[in-house]
Amino acid sequence: MLLVSHRDGAFRPGELANPHIGKPSELEEVQETRVETLCIGEDVARNAVKALKEAHPYETPSYEVYRLEDF
Repeated sequence: MLLVSHRDGAFRPGELANPHIGKPSELEEVQETRVETLCIGEDVARNAVKALKEAHPYETPSYEVYRLEDF
């Protein structure tokens, strides 16, 4: 499963940041892409997060991981 959506976003890099886009301490507005996927197994999820961190141009990419349970 893969879902992709696009939206407007904003961020403000900290004073000591070395941002890929924008300048430290200044609000930057950008087009963002949100990607959602289903990873079966903890090792697959951990590898997906690792790949995101290695490929993403931001110093600290935003991501969330949720564990789903089957009842």
